[in-house]
Amino acid sequence: MTPHPSPDHSPTARDEPNRRAETTRCRVCGTEGSVRTFLALGLLPLGNAFIPASEVPHEEVFPLSMGFCERCFLVQIQAPAPVESIERVYRRYSYVPTGTTLAAHYRALAAEILDVSHPRAGGLFVDVGSNDGLLLGEIRSRNPAVRIVGVEPSDKISEIAKGRGIPTLHGFFDAHAVETIQREFGSACTVSATQVFQHLRDPEGFLRQVHEILEPNGVLVLEGRAYFPDVAEKLSFDTFYHELLFCFTAQSLSRILERAGFTLFRAERTAAYGGSLRVYARRTEDSRPVEPSVKELLEAERRAGVTTFETYRAFGRKVEEVREELSRTVRELKSRGKSIVGYGAPSTGSTLLTYAGLGQGQVDYIVDDNPLKQGLVMPGTHIPITDSGRLSSRPPEFILLVAWRLRDEILAKLEPMKGRGLEGVIVPLPWPELVA
Repeated sequence: MTPHPSPDHSPTARDEPNRRAETTRCRVCGTEGSVRTFLALGLLPLGNAFIPASEVPHEEVFPLSMGFCERCFLVQIQAPAPVESIERVYRRYSYVPTGTTLAAHYRALAAEILDVSHPRAGGLFVDVGSNDGLLLGEIRSRNPAVRIVGVEPSDKISEIAKGRGIPTLHGFFDAHAVETIQREFGSACTVSATQVFQHLRDPEGFLRQVHEILEPNGVLVLEGRAYFPDVAEKLSFDTFYHELLFCFTAQSLSRILERAGFTLFRAERTAAYGGSLRVYARRTEDSRPVEPSVKELLEAERRAGVTTFETYRAFGRKVEEVREELSRTVRELKSRGKSIVGYGAPSTGSTLLTYAGLGQGQVDYIVDDNPLKQGLVMPGTHIPITDSGRLSSRPPEFILLVAWRLRDEILAKLEPMKGRGLEGVIVPLPWPELVA
């Protein structure tokens, strides 16, 4: 659940002075000139760099352009932000899953993983980017005979997990973490990484490290948003921010898994985080059969055009139309003197607001239920973030649903405010909509 960069082993990524000159070289398959730009989002801050207002003068911004590799079909950031900047953000990472929707999702995910992987009694379950231990807690409650351990780089969040009684290694999933796990816990029968893989600077290197600690018949579970068919359907350009380095499909992910010694044996789309891809993989030498779901999803992706650049170029054109309409909608309301407040401060909100040009002049403040973000400001736009209780004391006339992926859950929360001054809710994506 926590973005979790692994050590940077690729010369392209490590050589920061030359990274602009290398933007057409695929960062995973290494093919020169294979990456073509389909969306340029301009200068953006790091999406998770929530800071106090006093630190705004020192905020870093970097150009963000998305490209498509015509060789391995991988969507990727063409010029990643410096490694040290991203790692600094993750150590101060402030996201923890909140709300009933995500709690239900991780309960269901834990049940499915146990059903698919069938971990033996005493077997080890490792969760990389384990955040506050939500998934591991569900695993333990459903099967107490399975040992658990998380790997979490955030200082604050790893302490929260430990406080909940979740065994947690504080740090990144690197060679040292692998050595520690093997020494203190042994090999793993199951390794999971949810909402992590798309953030890794060296995804193939990460898989090879997992290969080291996974038992011969063990199972690897990956789930991540930024699944391109979902991104395209919802025109969710806010999916892209600096910490999210790749946007996968089953087509591109299966190739990376194969190079690292894994075989994809189960694949499915889920609704998590606005649309995610969940896959199960085994060691190539394992005999576990490949389920029909893999072939079905690969064929569905081909029909959707994920292997052709024109699909991505068309997406980029539609995104520009959405940006113009969202900006027009908000500015028109503001020109009529309406008060507008944002709801939710996800990392994606930085791209949504900055790319649409919506700052403090258009959005008065943002509310978020995560206490770790309250009192800070939104990256890029510097809109102050506060407790959602402020809405109850004085409801604004309009609310911009920055966390639009939780639309139904948030709209239900706002229902009591309709007769107290709230005139409507702006749902920005897939297309700007005013909900009365």
